[in-house]
Amino acid sequence: MARPREFDANDALEQAMQVFWDKGYQSASLNALTQAMGISKSSFYEAFGSKHELYLSTLEHYNATVSGRVAASLNGSESAREAIANWFEFVIDRMAGRGSLRGCLMSNAAVELAPFDPETQGRCRQALGESEVALVACIERGQGAGEIRTDHEALDLARFLITSINGLRVMAKANPDRKALEGVAEIALSVLD
Repeated sequence: MARPREFDANDALEQAMQVFWDKGYQSASLNALTQAMGISKSSFYEAFGSKHELYLSTLEHYNATVSGRVAASLNGSESAREAIANWFEFVIDRMAGRGSLRGCLMSNAAVELAPFDPETQGRCRQALGESEVALVACIERGQGAGEIRTDHEALDLARFLITSINGLRVMAKANPDRKALEGVAEIALSVLD
């Protein structure tokens, strides 16, 4: 008969996510993971299978947590143009602060592992797709209200803005200068006018 788990799986998953976010997939050792999760190696394998399976689960956890917040912020009560500008401001605040070296876990996964791992690539595509859906809805709302240009498809604008946001996150890892990040954001947002 199997022993009952003596740890909270969701808390352990959250702790593992923090390790992967800090160190990346390759540099996150099994010892660092189990220590942060507060579990033994046998409990690790029993509950999560492998480091790779755990990584995929942390990407799903991150996406479920972040996607909901992004969608809610983009479809709030303010104008669509303001919502998008606020999203850029939020990212810049995080990147110009302590989060700059960490970047975005999903962007990190896309750069580090997605080119070589179809499962990671699938998780990244899913997250990107969910962000696109939320941003397209926001842009279409703004186009309908006459505050965002209509000579470009909403999907094309959304993809450009997401690419700009991810570029800011990467740029901030090497140069978290707020003024530089704000300058890029200003130009990116100008495509809406």
